[in-house]
Amino acid sequence: MNITISSSIFAAAALFRGIDDIRYYLNGLYLETGANGARLVGCDGHQLAVARLEGCYPESSIILPGSLITAVKSKTKAPQNVVLEFNEGHQQFEDQENAKGVFVPRDIKLTFGEISTTAKELDGKFPDYRRVVPSEVDGTPAQFDPRLVNRIDKACSILGYKSFVGIAYNGNSSGLSVLDDGFVVVTMPFKTDPRNVSPAWVQESLSEPEPVRLAA
Repeated sequence: MNITISSSIFAAAALFRGIDDIRYYLNGLYLETGANGARLVGCDGHQLAVARLEGCYPESSIILPGSLITAVKSKTKAPQNVVLEFNEGHQQFEDQENAKGVFVPRDIKLTFGEISTTAKELDGKFPDYRRVVPSEVDGTPAQFDPRLVNRIDKACSILGYKSFVGIAYNGNSSGLSVLDDGFVVVTMPFKTDPRNVSPAWVQESLSEPEPVRLAA
């Protein structure tokens, strides 16, 4: 099958994938297709981004490896597309000699501009994004790692938005950021109990106190 994705959407989703994660499949991007369109998903265990892609495609799912993802640059002189080609369907396992259930990866060809790169799909069970993305949030205040917040801001920039969309609080559950109707990010909050009283030394003067004068 063949699917074309805007390079800006592809690069924005890639911000949220893992880097050198021991769960190697999180270092890639998950692509799911069907009659009602496609979804491109990046996740590193702390954040998850889902992009909606319009179209009608054969039913399929595949995990793109990091070697293909790094071939796409978000900053180009003109809008470009990423073209992916691979056999439709889902992960396949075959018996080989004495081994049962051996993973048989499909080839994936990625074309970006004049450059084409080929790699094998990744094995693994990608997180179920439908269970991760909240349908609504309750507004209970939460705290978020500023490095994760910065990713959302960068994704907004890549997608052409001038301002940060914010995070809708959801207490100890995932916060929700809707960049637009076609791009959603969920972020896990800090689970911490910050101190609400500053230490006494903050209020202390650094000057020598005046000596006490006794009355004559």
